[in-house]
Amino acid sequence: MLKVGGYQAARAAGVAAGILPPDAARAAPLPCLHETTLHLPASQQFDAWRDANASFLTHHNPPSRPESYEAEATTWSFGRLALTKAETPGGAYSRTAECLRRDGLDHWCFSMALQGSRVHRTRDQITMMQPGQIMLDSLAQPFEVARTRSSWLYLYLPRDLLPETSGLGYGSRMLNTPEGRLLGEHVRLLSAELPRMSAPEAERMAEATQAMIALAIAPGLRAEPAISGPVATAQIMRLRALIRANLGSATFGPARLCRLAGISRSQLYRLFEVHGGVAQCIQRERLAAAHRALSNPADLRSISEIADSVGLFDASSFSRMFRRSYGISPRELRLATISGTHPPSAQASKAVFGMGSFPALLRFL
Repeated sequence: MLKVGGYQAARAAGVAAGILPPDAARAAPLPCLHETTLHLPASQQFDAWRDANASFLTHHNPPSRPESYEAEATTWSFGRLALTKAETPGGAYSRTAECLRRDGLDHWCFSMALQGSRVHRTRDQITMMQPGQIMLDSLAQPFEVARTRSSWLYLYLPRDLLPETSGLGYGSRMLNTPEGRLLGEHVRLLSAELPRMSAPEAERMAEATQAMIALAIAPGLRAEPAISGPVATAQIMRLRALIRANLGSATFGPARLCRLAGISRSQLYRLFEVHGGVAQCIQRERLAAAHRALSNPADLRSISEIADSVGLFDASSFSRMFRRSYGISPRELRLATISGTHPPSAQASKAVFGMGSFPALLRFL
């Protein structure tokens, strides 16, 4: 389980104090991933933080080794969104092309500083951020960051939750509008309220947050063009839509995708190169579709029927690939969905911090 330490005790205390209704103490806690170096010897803290995030980000060694590296991050998953509150020392990190190939994540990310500042570089675009400003960027592109000691909020959402015709591109965008600032305040309040919410409450909040996001990005889209690569972005989005529409065909692959899209194989491979290749992208889409179905209590199909529907007809291969991507088997996820508990993979202690993996949490969205 992605658990929140002390969650149930805090809710029980709220009931006793009359702050929360009596049924609040029985509400299921919201899934949460907590990462910290505070329990480690100071000399081990930087290495632990760097290694635990190595598949997602590359943390660069400072010129002189820090005496300590007290860092902490908590991520709440609600609906198909995730909110991270992080407190970290100053330093530099990057999301490289190798990271993109390794984890395949292409989520959108809204970021806002509560304290501290950072310089964010994407291709030839450099953005300086101060507390209170909110920025939208994409995990589907390499970037570099240098920051001071700071406290940050990050709101993540899958790429398909924003309109494919939005023209957002893969660049970064500062939301310096009234609507953007309103979203920033909403995210700030979320970070305070999510630890006190039950899972059903947070599901409703996810819907409200998506509406707030749609409001925040619309004015910027009308006012300024996509920052970089709009043609390539539109092609990638169209190709992903074609992939999702053809998942049920076991023979669907690059050749057929080229024919459907009307592009050459070399062009196809160039477009997907930064994402780890078109074959890996198709496999990730198949597994993600299976995960969504197995996580849906209203989907009564058997595991084999779900696997067949996404073009994964070999049961042993499907189970092996699913576990490698999500940390649990299809059967374990189905049982957790039926029982209404959180997936058992969240209890596994494979990460340095003993409470799961941040990239795995994002893949669950």
